[in-house]
Amino acid sequence: MNNYSQINNQIFIGDFNSNKIWDYKRSEGDHSSCVRLLKNKNIVSLYHQHMNELQGEEQTPTFYLQRNITKPYHIDYAFIPSHLLPEASLSIGSHHEWLEISDHMPLIVEIP
Repeated sequence: MNNYSQINNQIFIGDFNSNKIWDYKRSEGDHSSCVRLLKNKNIVSLYHQHMNELQGEEQTPTFYLQRNITKPYHIDYAFIPSHLLPEASLSIGSHHEWLEISDHMPLIVEIP
């Protein structure tokens, strides 16, 4: 991401395969470094801003390892420019509806 000079007008959505809970496993390029880099460009996690939750303390899973309901993680993100926050919304699909189809729950982002 350091290679993008106009990063401040970009939206990043998808499976990052990372969470702050695993930062200790990497000496560089960890989740918190990525979040900091984006925040320095005024790009923030829509989920964390709207839910007022800290990175690594997510209450809503986006992924169930091996489709196992007892192994929930939050590894899918929607990072958007902070000026879009007031109008943007995010919902995460329910495991009741989606776990049979995928181990990842869909992120539904609306930006009018």
